[in-house]
Amino acid sequence: MSRLAVIVGDAIGSDAPPEQTLQRFGYSRLQRTAALADAMEVVSDEHVDLLVVPVEGVSEQDLAALDRVLRRERHMGVIATSPQQDPQLMLRSMRAGIQEFLVRPIALPDLVAALERLHRRVDAREVNGQVFAVFSAKGGVGTTTTAVNLASALAANHGEAKIAVADMALPGGDVALLLNVRPAYDLSELSSKIERLDSELLNSVMTPAADGVWFLAAPERADSADSVDAGAVSAILAQMRSAYAFTVVDCEHQLTDRTLAALDGADRILLLTELKVPALRAAQRTLGIFRRLGYPNEKLCVIVNRLQSGDVVSPAEASQVLKADIFFKLPNDYRTVSEAATRGQPVVQSHPDSRLAWAYLQLAHKLGGGSIVASGEAGNGSRSVLRQIFTRKRN
Repeated sequence: MSRLAVIVGDAIGSDAPPEQTLQRFGYSRLQRTAALADAMEVVSDEHVDLLVVPVEGVSEQDLAALDRVLRRERHMGVIATSPQQDPQLMLRSMRAGIQEFLVRPIALPDLVAALERLHRRVDAREVNGQVFAVFSAKGGVGTTTTAVNLASALAANHGEAKIAVADMALPGGDVALLLNVRPAYDLSELSSKIERLDSELLNSVMTPAADGVWFLAAPERADSADSVDAGAVSAILAQMRSAYAFTVVDCEHQLTDRTLAALDGADRILLLTELKVPALRAAQRTLGIFRRLGYPNEKLCVIVNRLQSGDVVSPAEASQVLKADIFFKLPNDYRTVSEAATRGQPVVQSHPDSRLAWAYLQLAHKLGGGSIVASGEAGNGSRSVLRQIFTRKRN
């Protein structure tokens, strides 16, 4: 396979002519650019497999731009270089999604080792799980309920597969309430140790929740939430992708940098709306932003929530307004959702025979395949959590 490597400036160093080493790893095409901005133009025009860049003079703005590119070009490996081992510079690079950091001039054995590690990561990503981000720019349309129940339905459809739901509606999202769990750890524990993030650290902060579902909690306190930046979100979701067959992300309603990081890193974005004018206007504006960001149509899944016969706007009319197909429609069932929330269980478990539970299972199947469980097989339960709702642990 012919791979393209782009080297920025003197990123390698004069003591290590890279051509033969790069060719050993399949990089038969080599292009040099004077600056990172020039390299970004190459990345936008061609399929670049490797980028080698000196980072000591790179601005925070340029690193942020590189971070955005890496969230989309997940196949591309990046090696950062510097004249010396600078811990702060290494941390900045890792937060921007850069996987390798070498001191230049680069010794050939170090370059070989870095390329081998990059290739192992790429090979691992080829068998990694999928990430679904649930988003709405308007609150109150059911994003958290949908995220929790989609995760539960994926677990029901995929048997022994590991499923995760990540609460990124910071601070203090409500996923924990709907799952009736009291997490001991949250996202901030990972973001504070992002340079040491691996599968072991990730597993240590995950909370077992509904059958087959693991939960990553949002921090309750605003100061803890502020420590979770876009780079941390990208790194955490990449690690979750390697650990779970499916990860469902409940996003905050504002398009912050960390929300964009979650959306960039997702395979599918589930854009929730209702057949009401305010919700449709919000969805229309959001789709316009997504298209300007370059998200392909196949990544965007418009979900109509709380569909009922009395809706003034029809799904067909909504599709025309949004200039997008309706990917799926979830029926309105306020009583079932309320009872499930009171029990602290997903609808698929608390009301497995309901029309809404069946709809969640069908949505999970359409997104992730698997076998839809027969009605009633997803489990049942009735333990109330009203007492716990008002005694939640505060960190």
